[in-house]
Amino acid sequence: MVDDHPSNLLALEAILEPLGQELVKAHSGEEALKQLLRRDFAAILMDVQMPGLDGFQTAALIKQRERTRTVPILFLTALSRDAAHVFKGYAHGAVDYLLKPFDPEILRSKVSVFVDLFLKEQQIQRQAELLRQREREALERASEQRFRGLIDAMPHNVWVLAPSGEVQYANRAWQEYAQVGPTASVEEAIATVVHPDDRVRALAQWKGAQHAVPKPFELEWRLRRADGVYRWHLARAVPQKDEEGTFTGWLATATDIDDKKRAEEARARFKTTLDATLDFVLMFSPDTLALTYANAGAARQLGYSVEELLGQSVLGFEAERDEAALRALIAPLLSGAQASQNYATHYRRRDGARVPVEVVLQYVATDGGSGRCVSVARDITEHLRAEAALRHASEAKDAFLAAASHELRTPLAAAKGHAHLALLKMGADTETGPGKSLKIINRQIDRMAKLVEDLLDISRLQAGRLSLELERFDLGTLVRETCERMAVLSGEHHLQIQAPEHLEGAWDRGRLDQVLTNLVSNAIRYSPEGGTVLVQLQEEEGGDAVHLSVKDSGVGIPKEKQAVIFERFGRAHGSRYGGLGLGLTITQGIVEQHGGRIWVESAGVEGQGSTFHVLLPRETSALQANDTEPQAQLS
Repeated sequence: MVDDHPSNLLALEAILEPLGQELVKAHSGEEALKQLLRRDFAAILMDVQMPGLDGFQTAALIKQRERTRTVPILFLTALSRDAAHVFKGYAHGAVDYLLKPFDPEILRSKVSVFVDLFLKEQQIQRQAELLRQREREALERASEQRFRGLIDAMPHNVWVLAPSGEVQYANRAWQEYAQVGPTASVEEAIATVVHPDDRVRALAQWKGAQHAVPKPFELEWRLRRADGVYRWHLARAVPQKDEEGTFTGWLATATDIDDKKRAEEARARFKTTLDATLDFVLMFSPDTLALTYANAGAARQLGYSVEELLGQSVLGFEAERDEAALRALIAPLLSGAQASQNYATHYRRRDGARVPVEVVLQYVATDGGSGRCVSVARDITEHLRAEAALRHASEAKDAFLAAASHELRTPLAAAKGHAHLALLKMGADTETGPGKSLKIINRQIDRMAKLVEDLLDISRLQAGRLSLELERFDLGTLVRETCERMAVLSGEHHLQIQAPEHLEGAWDRGRLDQVLTNLVSNAIRYSPEGGTVLVQLQEEEGGDAVHLSVKDSGVGIPKEKQAVIFERFGRAHGSRYGGLGLGLTITQGIVEQHGGRIWVESAGVEGQGSTFHVLLPRETSALQANDTEPQAQLS
């Protein structure tokens, strides 16, 4: 009710009071506008003629404001009944224009209608707001369900925290990982599931994140799994704000980085190991050949820093291969045809010096990339020096053995001749006295002569000068003759021969006699008194090779010793049975010079003995006979 006369306001109040509604009085247009800013009204009853803003001006301002534009205005006046004046009132937005004096019942009835409309509109608005609120709540519930479903599906541990750090929600991943009851706060979780060594640091950093303006929190710590195992996790907590920017809590996650952490530690240990080694370890791109990694050992030996090496082409250090040769070396690695390449080369140092190296080159594929070539090289300077020194020493030793053997042959031949003449002069009296002694001297001279010949043969084998004098002869006859000669020396042993009547081929008669003599004498030496030695010769199927075997009934040869016995001075049973350990080495050399091969079969059990096998081609060529390199063996 707007009127500058208090009496009029009292009269209106009396008329409208029966409606039971709140009546607000304003004594001017300005005061009415202030009231409209504070609250909503069902209707406005306003006098037209007022000091300051009159009714029409006040109505115009009311209609300009969005919130009050629809409020019904009833003008009350006693000044003019002119139609133009009334029309002006309607033009300013009035819904009615009442002239004083007016009927109180009519006024009350008109106002009652507007009050009812206002109340119904408010009810509709309340219902609409309630509906909107329910829709918002439904959307919020659906959003919350989607949010929780999303974080439950995540493999990471996720928590929703209150501003103070209380845990409001923990996802399924955390419940399955820790299998603990709900924790009240971050502090409680730190005290119960964080590794003891990480707790002080974790608590301090969490406290530091809780400022007046909260800031993100990030930390690596170890969290205890349900089985008691601690695994490394990367924890993050991000402050959450609502639409007005008010801090509402934290969204926290913990991502398992244990495998990554252990891999990083392993890489660090591996790098430390690589940097400590003196070997060259280089990695380079198979496409550009540019170095992507170099260890400290490579940098030191090449005369660069690690940083200087990275990005350089590996060709800058490879002294013996150009790009085409290096790519040809890499090609079978890239195709998978070979797992690695082993080769010797020289690396070029910064000062131009060349370093001899042995290289192992491999290709390592990477996920989503072209992979890397890994080269591990070792400086073999000292190895080559030692090898050269050993070779020179071996050559000097062989030269000495050859010279000594030649020097010994002359006096041995003279001693042998004199012993033989003395035995002839003794006649039949050689079983007692001086005659018996002469026979012993003669045997020892023969033994000494054989040792000298063995030393000479070893020297020839080492120098590659063991040549063969080939001729065609019957090997069966040679086997029988040799065995008959050996039978005289076999004592109580039983020597059995199984050989064809005729088996002809092209061989060196003297050398094969030497082979057979060595094998049979060994069989006799290692067999017990009364033991059997079986010598067999047969033609192989197809007729292009012969097979000779000598079987004894002695102590046998252990498996681990069967390769050693063919080496120089190799012995299966130490010095127990005498000899220098040269016979089988020479035998193998002679057999291989013929293009054949020799091997042994033995269970290593005493009494079961050993069997030596020799496989020889029927025809040995002149090229094989004079070749200084070992021949390809028959299979």
